[in-house]
Amino acid sequence: MPSKDYYQAHKAKAYYQANKERIAARAKAYRRANKEKLDARSKAYYQANRERLAARARAYYHANKEEMAARAKAYRRANKERMAAKAKQSTRRPRGQS
Repeated sequence: MPSKDYYQAHKAKAYYQANKERIAARAKAYRRANKEKLDARSKAYYQANRERLAARARAYYHANKEEMAARAKAYRRANKERMAAKAKQSTRRPRGQS
């Protein structure tokens, strides 16, 4: 027989599925209303966990390096004209030129 936690989890999931739009709208309104509080909380979290998060990012990069390079190459190939137009509009100098 499934546990009480099992039933509560499925009840919560069913509630979320039925009220997804309303819950998302409330969460968005809360994030807008409490931006400073959430920014401070997020900043504190990242400062406290900086090494662990950096190690995780490095591990992800090394594990997916080839896939990320292939995706970037495909994006550049597909958006060549748009990237050229954006570079033409840019006021930044290319690297290595002063």
